[in-house]
Amino acid sequence: MNEKNKSDIISMRRNQLIKAAYNVVGQKGYYDFTIRDIAQEAGMSTGLVHYYFKNKEDLLLNLLKEMNKNILSILNGSISNVKDPSEKLNIFMRQAFDLVTNEKYYSYLVLDFWTQVNKNERMKRANVKLFKSYRDEVAAILKEGVEKGVFVEMDVVYTSAVIISMIQGLIIQYVIDNNAFPYEDHTRKLMRQINDSIAKK
Repeated sequence: MNEKNKSDIISMRRNQLIKAAYNVVGQKGYYDFTIRDIAQEAGMSTGLVHYYFKNKEDLLLNLLKEMNKNILSILNGSISNVKDPSEKLNIFMRQAFDLVTNEKYYSYLVLDFWTQVNKNERMKRANVKLFKSYRDEVAAILKEGVEKGVFVEMDVVYTSAVIISMIQGLIIQYVIDNNAFPYEDHTRKLMRQINDSIAKK
């Protein structure tokens, strides 16, 4: 077996295990799963799981990194060819809100990972990196909108942090209690409120 084929197999197996971890941890939670659960979901032996990942923490950290990479890929791919900053911002917000309903376990996993930030430095760094990337993406859209005269003058660093906070706040409330409010209606209202607050009249 040449090195390329070996590398492809390693990558395929690791991805297979990460997908299995997504399903298992999404169902059982951060603390209540075992390596055996992951192995059974992936159709592999526990020995193979340990071969590709040192321990549970290593597997979970790679799961978080893969989730973050996929989310950013979806968000960036959706706006890459869009010229209008207002449309870019709306697509970004809509994609963020839709993750909750389109990805069955995503929000529960994210909440589980957040509980680790004061206990696990590697998890904290991964979460810090993710939120920074969100703020940077929104700040870039806002900056472009200000430069094009679409948005009012603003502190884009501050405003991007506020926008991300409002999006995440609404999502967290809905994930905790699906019956708290009509989710789609509230997401549309929040998007309209954000747009109205920054649009140049």
